[in-house]
Amino acid sequence: MPTDPLAKSTRQSVDAMRTRVSLLQRASDGSDQLAWEELLKFYEPFISKVLQSMGFRGADLDDARQQVSLVLWKGLQTYDRDPDRAKFRTWFARLIKNTALNIIRSNQRKPTGPSLNDDREGKKLVLSDDPELDLRVEQEWQEYVVELAMERASAVFSGNAVEVFKMSLDGKSVEDIAEQLNIKVNTVYILKHRVKAVLLKEIQQLKHDLESFAEVTAE
Repeated sequence: MPTDPLAKSTRQSVDAMRTRVSLLQRASDGSDQLAWEELLKFYEPFISKVLQSMGFRGADLDDARQQVSLVLWKGLQTYDRDPDRAKFRTWFARLIKNTALNIIRSNQRKPTGPSLNDDREGKKLVLSDDPELDLRVEQEWQEYVVELAMERASAVFSGNAVEVFKMSLDGKSVEDIAEQLNIKVNTVYILKHRVKAVLLKEIQQLKHDLESFAEVTAE
């Protein structure tokens, strides 16, 4: 019996709606320029943050960020997606650090090249031998994802909801929050749990888009 083209097309459309490819996977294809540009909007602020912590400033920072982005673009196309390998965020942290250190060494070998002042150079040389740097960068990445998720969650709510949640994170009791914001204790509980639920969902979404090559079932 011949296949109905319309029925086949409909099934494909439904399947596409049920699964969603991560932004990272689309960008790693190498041919999806829009996905790559969107990915960089998330990655570049974090790359800059790490480079600044290693002493890069001004034009040096801009050049280093561009070099890291180029190395990342090339690396994504050959990235080994073996599940037994280190997590992507671990690989990403090492890529930023190693690229930065290569830039430092290259600059130090150029008598007429861009100069690095003594304080920055000394700091970088210490970091180059620091076995904990990878872990610190990875931890900063996880904190960065939470910050992004908090920004997204904040856009969902109005009124006191986000403020209630942030005050609870600061250790304030439900009673203190209710009194300070002039709302009911029960309202504090409700708002806090609503914001938390949205925040966790946004964190999960960001981790999928920015750290995963897998497809997920769309809601």
